Amino acid sequence: MGDKNEAANAEQNAADEQASQAEAADASEEEAVQDSGSGELEHEVDKLREALMRMRADMDNMQKRAEREMDKARRYQHEAIMRDLLPVIDGLEQGLENAAEGDSAREGLELTRKLLLKALEDHGLEVLNPEGERFDPQWHEAMSMQPSEDAEPDTVIMVLQKGYRLDDRLLRAARVIVASEP
Repeated sequence: MGDKNEAANAEQNAADEQASQAEAADASEEEAVQDSGSGELEHEVDKLREALMRMRADMDNMQKRAEREMDKARRYQHEAIMRDLLPVIDGLEQGLENAAEGDSAREGLELTRKLLLKALEDHGLEVLNPEGERFDPQWHEAMSMQPSEDAEPDTVIMVLQKGYRLDDRLLRAARVIVASEP
């Protein structure tokens, strides 16, 4: 009977050992699954963090672009009305050229022209009167070239019609006569 108990104990011990090995295997397998799950989870968190950073950068870029467009709209909001007023300025200047010196109408025209130009200049209008300056096709329109001994070639010798720009945008090119070699 002693042998039977010993055999039963040995079998029980072997069964217990197998059970504990199986539990250990299950536990290590579970840890491996958790580790791989944890690794997958960390990878997913990294992807989401990166996506969030990109979204923030996109939002910052959109905000900056919107601010630039608003600034541009503010700078050029008066462009259309200024273009419409250029013929009025031209008319006032022609009236001044034709009015007699000392005429009270001339004084009124001069004062009106000055007030109008001052108001437009306060909103960014710049008059281009390039007489004596080097010809610049970006801002000037050459109507003709004329040989000149007094002026260097490619210099504006006469302004036929003044030009205008709003900040850095051309509203109307100055129409000019350019000096050429004699």
